[in-house]
Amino acid sequence: MSAIELGKIRPAMKSLEFIAAKLGKSVAYLLEEEGERRKGEERRLKRAQAMQLVAEGRADEAVAILQPFLIDSRGAERASMLRALGRAHWEAGRGSKAVPILEEALRFYLATNDVEGVARTRAQLGMALHLLMSYAEAAEQLEMALVALVRGEVRDQLFKVHVLHNLGLTFFQRGDFETALQHFERAAAEGSDIGDDKWTASLYAAMGMSRLELGDFESAITYLHKSETLFESIRNKSRAAEIRLHTARTLHALGHNARAIETINSARAAAILANNLNLAARIDVNKGLMLQDMGEIDEALDLLRGAVTSADELGEPALRVQARTGLGRVLKNVDPSLAEHYLRQAVDLMSTSRGGREFDWTYTELSEVLAKRGLAAEALVFAAKAHRSGSRSSKEGHMVMLLALIFVGEGIRVLADLVPIVAG
Repeated sequence: MSAIELGKIRPAMKSLEFIAAKLGKSVAYLLEEEGERRKGEERRLKRAQAMQLVAEGRADEAVAILQPFLIDSRGAERASMLRALGRAHWEAGRGSKAVPILEEALRFYLATNDVEGVARTRAQLGMALHLLMSYAEAAEQLEMALVALVRGEVRDQLFKVHVLHNLGLTFFQRGDFETALQHFERAAAEGSDIGDDKWTASLYAAMGMSRLELGDFESAITYLHKSETLFESIRNKSRAAEIRLHTARTLHALGHNARAIETINSARAAAILANNLNLAARIDVNKGLMLQDMGEIDEALDLLRGAVTSADELGEPALRVQARTGLGRVLKNVDPSLAEHYLRQAVDLMSTSRGGREFDWTYTELSEVLAKRGLAAEALVFAAKAHRSGSRSSKEGHMVMLLALIFVGEGIRVLADLVPIVAG
């Protein structure tokens, strides 16, 4: 009986008949129970296979494996499958699909008072919300997960450093690069003895991106190269392509334009090879902005129009906002009226989708376009929104407001309106 329970042997029909008679059950009952056990084992194996695919950057394949098993899974097993599926979706860049899935898993863990399940699901939900540009909500979920770790309710050092890293990303996206870097460095210190290449690669990437934004370009290149090498070593082609994108941005910031374009083209080819169409569209947006800086306006516009079309087909709100904002930025000095059209679309997408209200790049660009068109009072409104969101320096926020003020032409009255905004 012990060997049967452990799955070491499969009983003969004569044995099943004997056991069924002793238990007062039919043989069919035992066979049904055995069938359920096998299904449960198959689901566990498929989940492990899917998580390996996610680690390799093949999240779409993981989704295809996991989705069918949700139909007949229940209780804790379903919650586990939901967490795996949610992770696969956000690793593929689909925050809008991941959030409701992870919220369902979180409701189960809260209802069953599973403290560890709650903490781990909150951490994943934080990353999914991060993709939707809902950075404040993302930080809230990650901070609650970190509290559970600090209190000792969950004991897992690797999980803790992951949460620190991801919390740093929420500060990064809000433009607080110094605080983000502090979180990344704390994660590095606390996880110095953890031999997890995927985590180390992600950490190097985050540190490289922070240094890029802080203007430490040489250091940024060093960390990004380390990150890409590690992602390649674990066969995560999608993340390696993403890091290559940031390396291209850094090379562009250094003025190495030819190398930057070569690198970003390589990043896009790698993203397509990894079947990460969301990333490919993001790369197109970034390349378009690079081309604008290099004076290649027509090529930039063609690329960004294509990115808008791709983003609409993919349906991810954050990507749709980014593509339209990029196109509006390039159109700003070519056709301000059309630039305004795309930027207003981006603002509408931010207001009707979950999160994204802190995406100040869009507000800044729309403010400048409105000022160019002589709509200075409205330009000031969006300049104030850009300033409050805090995703760029206060200095830049003040400069944008002053630009709006110049075009208002209403002197002291508008200046009086500006004072409480700046003070706030």
